[in-house]
Amino acid sequence: RIVEALRKDHGGPKIRGLFELSGHIAAQEALDALDTWTAPEVVKHNAMTGKSYIRKEPKGVVLLISPWNFPFNLTFEGLVPIIAAGNCAVIKPSEVSTHSGALMAELIPKYFDNDAIKVVTGGVPETTALLREKYDHILYTGNGAVGRIVMAAAARHLTPVTLELGGKSPTYVDKSAKVDTAVARIVLAKTLNAGQICIAPDYILVHSDVASEFKSKLVAELKKQYGETSQERKDCKDWPNIINARHVGRIYNLVDETTGKVIMGGEADQHTHFVDPTVIDEPSMNDSVMREEIFGPVLPIMTVNGVEDAIERVNNICDHPLALYIYAEDQATIDTFLNGTTSGGVCVNSCIEHIGNSALPFGGVGESGMGAYHGKAGFDEFTHRRSVLVKDTFFIKGALLPGPPYSDKLYDIAYKIQISGLITDKQRKLLKLAGVTTAALIGYRVVRSRL
Repeated sequence: RIVEALRKDHGGPKIRGLFELSGHIAAQEALDALDTWTAPEVVKHNAMTGKSYIRKEPKGVVLLISPWNFPFNLTFEGLVPIIAAGNCAVIKPSEVSTHSGALMAELIPKYFDNDAIKVVTGGVPETTALLREKYDHILYTGNGAVGRIVMAAAARHLTPVTLELGGKSPTYVDKSAKVDTAVARIVLAKTLNAGQICIAPDYILVHSDVASEFKSKLVAELKKQYGETSQERKDCKDWPNIINARHVGRIYNLVDETTGKVIMGGEADQHTHFVDPTVIDEPSMNDSVMREEIFGPVLPIMTVNGVEDAIERVNNICDHPLALYIYAEDQATIDTFLNGTTSGGVCVNSCIEHIGNSALPFGGVGESGMGAYHGKAGFDEFTHRRSVLVKDTFFIKGALLPGPPYSDKLYDIAYKIQISGLITDKQRKLLKLAGVTTAALIGYRVVRSRL
């Protein structure tokens, strides 16, 4: 039923549903590790007796606002660490993916504890009403404009937030890259869900030495997989839909307004929610397609002179993307690219696969988001780390300091113990010298006595 609801919302092949079912893997990993994650964490203690440790406690009630592009995946991947940390949750699925949201509203109350997990359906009015309430944490996945609204609402109650937003995630293909490998992996990442992924490669920067080869092979691979003509691609059962007519129009306008050359695709149909996989050659940096997150099957390609040129363009277009990708075999080039940029996550010689490793925290930086989850990082995100110090009462029965009156000598002694030390540096050196000399004399006498 999950795959059926998903295909009604997004179209595409049945295998697309596999990407929505990863929540059970996250749940199993959490169950297997829960005793370790929840165990008190013993830390360094600042006295000879007693102890210090950190308790792992639930934050309380978490509001989870999930998006439409991967409705089940991004609901349950967030819900798992929320529950693992011991919290209750209010889930607000997106109203845009109507069939998926309706199914979650039906199934979650059936299989989860209704006293701990609630689902609220509806649109903007319902979400606005939810945001008026006080929570102990909010997890929102979506665009930056709504992210600002969520953060402003959270600020009224000083509620911490985890924001998984977006941005224009760049891909740099270096002259040292294996071009065929880069093409295959970029095509998969960009066409999955018709590019409606927050970490999809948004645009390509390709080294001039391999630019012509890369562009021709990219177009050839897209046509091989989905059809030679626009009509063939429109009829292809493996090509996903755009979520609704409004987004079709938005994506088409980005293509229609570009000053670059459309070397593949460019067609759209709002009635059938179709946008042709489209490649734009050398758009202007001022084009909307290079300034707005595309979130669709449109791939602009720009030729660069090298890694330094690529770094400059990345930082000019979007300096805090959610993800960043580089295809290169030269390690110095990879290091230079990573040192000159920042992003939420990175893949080297791949795209989007970093989210599949639960040992890697998934999150943004700057305008692409804040906070992170997946694996233990998610447990930590929704856990209150409560500091506990246990003081000994057997050896020391009084307070840390005696009661007043306090003499100036007490300050002098405490200052020396904590700040300057009981002896000067010169005295410390003399003591060290004396210790070395004494050890040498003892050693000499021991050796001599055995002769």
